[in-house]
Amino acid sequence: MREHTVLFVDDEVNILRAVQRLLRNEPCRVLTAARGAEALELLASEPAQVVVSDQRMPEMNGVELLLAIRDRHPDAVRMMLTGYTEMNVAVEAINHGEIYRLITKPWNDEELKATLRQAFDHYDLKSEIRRLNQVTREQNLRLQDMNRTLEAKVRDRTKQLADKNQELRIGYIQTIRALAEAVDAKDAYTRGHSERVGVYASKLGRELGLPRELIERIYISGLLHDVGKIGVRDSIITKPDRLTPDEYEEIKRHPEIGARILQPVAFLADVVPCVRHHHEWYDGSDRGYPARLVGDQIPLPSRIILVSDTVEAMTSDRPYRKGLALEKVVDELYRFSGTQFDPNCVDAMLRLLEREGEAFLSRDQKFDIHAFLEV
Repeated sequence: MREHTVLFVDDEVNILRAVQRLLRNEPCRVLTAARGAEALELLASEPAQVVVSDQRMPEMNGVELLLAIRDRHPDAVRMMLTGYTEMNVAVEAINHGEIYRLITKPWNDEELKATLRQAFDHYDLKSEIRRLNQVTREQNLRLQDMNRTLEAKVRDRTKQLADKNQELRIGYIQTIRALAEAVDAKDAYTRGHSERVGVYASKLGRELGLPRELIERIYISGLLHDVGKIGVRDSIITKPDRLTPDEYEEIKRHPEIGARILQPVAFLADVVPCVRHHHEWYDGSDRGYPARLVGDQIPLPSRIILVSDTVEAMTSDRPYRKGLALEKVVDELYRFSGTQFDPNCVDAMLRLLEREGEAFLSRDQKFDIHAFLEV
């Protein structure tokens, strides 16, 4: 531990000698000066933790000296030693010299030594506080740097995860799209049907103001709505004539077949009911299947897909008829609103058809995965 140093300033040599004799056994170094200028010069080369100055001295009095020391050596503990106890001297010393203690002559030896020990302790305490404050500032700066580095790493990692997640989602949709295209390929007349239903349904979802996540599910459900036709005989799928009642009963099984195909796939769990119920009638009629659900019992994506599927089917050429004109499609939507179709879905589809006209039915449109999944 560094040795403590005290500087006594007094123009009386006897006072300085007396102080040196008094403190010769104390654990501190004692410096002396007879003038203010001498004290300042000494402090420039010999730092002292405590300065004790007389008040009445030639050239520079004690208050002036302590004020100068405060400006040049602000950490030094300053005390006044004087035989004059006038109140104005004490006030001036406190206000201008910012002294720690005022000691009167003649002093009590033990009180003076105790006061010096307290002054050194005061200095040490302030020094420790400054050290701890500096340590705290440095630690805070290091923590700030660490936080900035950590935040940058978190941002980078978050972006990497977001990019990877988007990449996986795109790959997931592309895989589902390929599966839907494989189902549609069984019949030349239905090629591209599932993609178009998915696109129509996603547009209808936007028109209804649905959230992005639900629109994505609706599109995927539209892509997969006919996947169950894999389990239906090709002779029925590709038959150029109208189906017999027995054949129609067989093809009515495709929603449930599709649901069973998708059921084991965990990430398609929320799509399964949408596929299973996309042929339910809104009014619960027995013409709907497989469960004859009614109204809001039918998943919203299923209700949207039914309208989109119907529009796509009516406007597409089939072996037994040509695609219907847009006016005829609109008439059919009006006719079956509230029975086969959810009226809200019909109203939204009619708005789309009125706004976009024939362009809505473009045969080669695709769902823009990259633009839609952009975060």
